[in-house]
Amino acid sequence: MLGWDVGTFEFQSDQVVAEDYKHSAKIRMRTGGSIGKLGRHLCHSRHEGSGYYWDTSKVDTKRNARLPVKHRYRSPVVFEFHTGRGKPDAYAMLWLQHLVDNETTDIDIPIWKTSAPSRLTQNYITEENYRTSMPGLEDLEVVGRLKLKGRFKAGMDESHRSFVTDNDSRETYESWEACLSEGIRQHLVEKELPERIQTLHDESLTEGRDMLKQAEPEEKEKWLSKEGTDWSGAFGHDPKAYMDGKGRKRREPGAEPPLHDPHAPSEDEDDDDDSDDDDLGIQDGSNRKSVDTTRTGTTIGTMDTNGTTGTDGGSIYDATEKDSNRQNKRTEERKQRGLMQWKPARNVKFAKDEGKLGLKRLKEKLTGGLEGRQPGIETETGT
Repeated sequence: MLGWDVGTFEFQSDQVVAEDYKHSAKIRMRTGGSIGKLGRHLCHSRHEGSGYYWDTSKVDTKRNARLPVKHRYRSPVVFEFHTGRGKPDAYAMLWLQHLVDNETTDIDIPIWKTSAPSRLTQNYITEENYRTSMPGLEDLEVVGRLKLKGRFKAGMDESHRSFVTDNDSRETYESWEACLSEGIRQHLVEKELPERIQTLHDESLTEGRDMLKQAEPEEKEKWLSKEGTDWSGAFGHDPKAYMDGKGRKRREPGAEPPLHDPHAPSEDEDDDDDSDDDDLGIQDGSNRKSVDTTRTGTTIGTMDTNGTTGTDGGSIYDATEKDSNRQNKRTEERKQRGLMQWKPARNVKFAKDEGKLGLKRLKEKLTGGLEGRQPGIETETGT
């Protein structure tokens, strides 16, 4: 029932809106171990209503604002609104535990202002509990609302390379990178049910339902999905009537009206939420050929390898081409091809990598890192 602890928070909307907020500002975002920002040059006054918005329509902007996460259930995304060189003017917090893995979500959270920002950002403060949450926040007030579309993409990706600080984390990242290169892993982690659990699930749905017990196996497949979706409320209707064009369930049979004609749904009909797409470029070995065709320039699609959309075909192609070249170079290094076939070159790369890790360890020792304080071990001794 819980989602993944490791993942990445991504922007999915072309604008981040600060409704009713009174100042042009730079947004600095931070979560456990990673930071991102939306510069002041992206901030514009809203034409409709009060407040400001930040333009995130470009692929590079979305890419640079992605936040890799190692500990999702203790990691709120803190948005800091900087209007000058001093302390932030206001804050907004998004707790990642409220997001469903890999689903684009409309986010609408308050923008807070207080004289005790540490107390605000280090505790679970919500609209429901902030009036009675804890002493020291009596002056807490809402100065606007932050609205955007975002998602928590489950699993590791390229942005997690910034977490490489020792040999263990380096080997973990390189193992994931090798699996991705060989088509064993995907950029998007899909939910899967073990075969035994799927069998028990199917049996639980057919138990007590005479119609399903007597149905042919082909007919049962309409009502029992591999993902565990119960279509039993759609008896007499075609389940496709409750799906969008990508085969995703959008309405609850028996509780909500179908999207399409329940008896003869058209596969060409558009659904009411077709703006997002889960195609992230590289998926697996089975569709590698079509993705490579896009990379070589034969066809330039509207999706980059991280799943963000855009209208500027050239910029998307450039970003995809850079990713492809970078991955090819690292694959050559991993397989000791090209320059890496010579031992002196491998020794130089090893020394360079160890030097980077050493600098990161020194920086963490001096600054304390971004992980925050870890809980100690409580002991109890008797006399």
